[in-house]
Amino acid sequence: MRDETGAVSAQFVPVEVELLRLAVSQLVGLLDAAASHALGASADPAVRRLLPDAYREDAEAAAEFRRFTADGILDRKERNARAVLASLGDDEYQGDDYPGGGDDGNEDESDRGDDVDDQPPVTIELDDAAVQSWLRTLTDLRLTLAERLEVSPDGVQHLTGEEAPFLANVYEWLGMVQESLVHAIDV
Repeated sequence: MRDETGAVSAQFVPVEVELLRLAVSQLVGLLDAAASHALGASADPAVRRLLPDAYREDAEAAAEFRRFTADGILDRKERNARAVLASLGDDEYQGDDYPGGGDDGNEDESDRGDDVDDQPPVTIELDDAAVQSWLRTLTDLRLTLAERLEVSPDGVQHLTGEEAPFLANVYEWLGMVQESLVHAIDV
């Protein structure tokens, strides 16, 4: 929802904020790893999805284009992702630990404090630049998840296994967040 100053605000339950932090932090890690490879070339199919070939029929021209553009694209994607982390109130979170959780990830119910349902919603306010960072980062997250889920061009998911339902739910939820943000700025 836009306010009178033009800022966009949204409310998330705390677990959604933590899921966003985790997903965006993992994206930053993926982008950092891609930047450490020569010219952003990576064996990870998700990175290839984020940096598609400009010339599919001409490998030499595609490599030349990537040589001049990959670093800048990766830098912009990482800056956008870090801006999202900053707007979530935690621009320093990195790593594989569960954000907001204990150091060992094995905390029991008594260590968590209030029940998730009792926690107040978190309001995020975004100016125009932050909105653009969010839209771009949500797109990058969805592209990455689409690759992990093995979503074909016709939209059919081919990944099976234990993690598939969770990843599919996150993919759909990120789409709803993105759609809500687009609607908020379009009003």
